[in-house]
Amino acid sequence: MKIYLDLCCYKRPFDDHSRSRVRREAAAVARIIERAEKGELRLIRSPALLFENSANPEEDRRRAAAAWLDGAALDIRLTDTVIERARALASLGFGELDSFHLAFAEAAGARYFATCDDGLLRLGRRHERTLHVSIANPSEIGMEVEP
Repeated sequence: MKIYLDLCCYKRPFDDHSRSRVRREAAAVARIIERAEKGELRLIRSPALLFENSANPEEDRRRAAAAWLDGAALDIRLTDTVIERARALASLGFGELDSFHLAFAEAAGARYFATCDDGLLRLGRRHERTLHVSIANPSEIGMEVEP
């Protein structure tokens, strides 16, 4: 199974764990990354993830996310097809960077696009028939990837 983790997923383990939602999502992301490290599923790395991570001003988060991204099993490249798809997704109301994340996930053949961003989840679910990838919260995916 191929999974595209939005950068907010890679950063979730660093968020304040006093809220149960954050704890659940951080645990789910940890399970997904652990399964990927064991070769049981494949994480996707894209230029959009690398770009967004490089702009992170918090060095500890940037370095940890970079290490996890370096371990991603599938590296997807920017192509004209990805650019065209990102434009189409932007026309549906997705932000520019989110459009590229989704287009890369689709181009890589991801089963899931995971995000902790509620607005992106709502918009993705509103357009689920248009997307070629299932958009979900990592805790939803984490349950499916349990050993």
